[in-house]
Amino acid sequence: MSQVRVAMVTDRIGVVESYSIPVISASAKEAGHEVILIEYEKDPKKAVKKLKDFKPDVLAYSVMSPDAAKFLEINSHLKEESGAYSIFGGVHPTFFQEYINKDGVDAICVGEGDMAIRDFLNNFGSDKMLDTTNMHFKLDDGSIKKNGITRLIDDLDTLPPPDKALMYEESYGLKNMPIRGFFASRGCPYKCTYCFNHAFNEMYKGKGDIVRTKSVPYMIKEIQTTIARYPSKFLKFHDDVFGIKREWLEEFAEVYPKEVGLPYVALVRPNMVDEEYAKTLKKSGAHAVCIAIESGNADIRNKVMLRSMKDEQIYETFDILRKHGIKSYCLNMLGLPGESEETFKETVRINQDCKVDYADASIFQPYPGVGLTKYARDNGYLDEENENWGGQYSETVLNFPQKLKDRLHSYQVVFPLLVEFPWLERHIELIEKIYKKSLGKKFLGLVYRFTYGWMLHRRIYPAPVPFKLLAWTGYKILTSAHRN
Repeated sequence: MSQVRVAMVTDRIGVVESYSIPVISASAKEAGHEVILIEYEKDPKKAVKKLKDFKPDVLAYSVMSPDAAKFLEINSHLKEESGAYSIFGGVHPTFFQEYINKDGVDAICVGEGDMAIRDFLNNFGSDKMLDTTNMHFKLDDGSIKKNGITRLIDDLDTLPPPDKALMYEESYGLKNMPIRGFFASRGCPYKCTYCFNHAFNEMYKGKGDIVRTKSVPYMIKEIQTTIARYPSKFLKFHDDVFGIKREWLEEFAEVYPKEVGLPYVALVRPNMVDEEYAKTLKKSGAHAVCIAIESGNADIRNKVMLRSMKDEQIYETFDILRKHGIKSYCLNMLGLPGESEETFKETVRINQDCKVDYADASIFQPYPGVGLTKYARDNGYLDEENENWGGQYSETVLNFPQKLKDRLHSYQVVFPLLVEFPWLERHIELIEKIYKKSLGKKFLGLVYRFTYGWMLHRRIYPAPVPFKLLAWTGYKILTSAHRN
């Protein structure tokens, strides 16, 4: 086996670190291959020079749907400059497998890529490469060779820890920001129609347990190794549902405070939160949770989104969190099929009634592979052909009347402030008039991003950050297409 030189390419390094790139890099390096990271948009000429100096065999991309077209353009340029083989993985190629037909795409990885990337690189350039599971290949004659997917990785402890240094060493901000992100588990058993997890679970049905958790000793060592090298005051756990296995959480609550002891925020579901769960979270060091209400309208929330949560259950959840001194960062979604101005108001109201510490609202985007996308098509909210995938804060592409679209965008752009200051809703028509003007839209967008950054820093991630880093973070948030 010869060493393969892999250039992992990202468009932009923002304030939120990528988690797929370090995972794939770690697997590739453990198999003996060389990996570098290319940040393209910051300085394309510099990126090309770094690429040519490295002389890669492979260009590798992790792609989300909003960035699918952009990465094709980047790849076209870098492929022309380097002549390297291009492989695309991530959520978008997994659920829009037609991506393999796009110009410049040599291969895609479907599903988990930890083992696929090793097998692909170990056999790179040989006929055996084309048999790599979880991968589809474009052959010389233009035909596509599709390989099936293998089992899920049962034991996450067998994987190398993510190669965080790959990104940290390329970014002043990420390297010095005292807030670090981790995954303690993979998988989500729930069937929310706006999320790709239900499609992922169906794809892997019969191929292993969906929810897999790193052992507590493994997780603690991964954290300790990272914070020993990089300054850290606060952690984020990005698991789809943190502590879904209660026995794990109880062990974590015994060990983490002694071995790490940093405050953290984690994602949880309202139906999981009871007195014992909240008590254990607090004992382990949780400062806040990221928790989704999504819609204040019970029919949309439960019949369209399949959240299976009654209003009373949601109210009780936030009462329990407050009782145990745990802050709440609440996620919501507007622009859902079946919405009206009244449902926008209901979503604002339930956040106010729950007294959330910070409320955010995204706009539903019909991503491929998502059940709610099919629902939108079937019910006339979406045209059959659509490859216009915006970010979660982009304007809606659903077939709403223009008047409702204007009101939707007006509610979304001031949503945190509407929850914080109920009197502001009386002025929603004025806000709409401002939003409909080009400069007004930009102004309100800046207000929204500033509110997001300020409230999160003050309430949810209260880690001391030097002014220079705050300025870097603010600039990144204000200039990002997707606010990350």
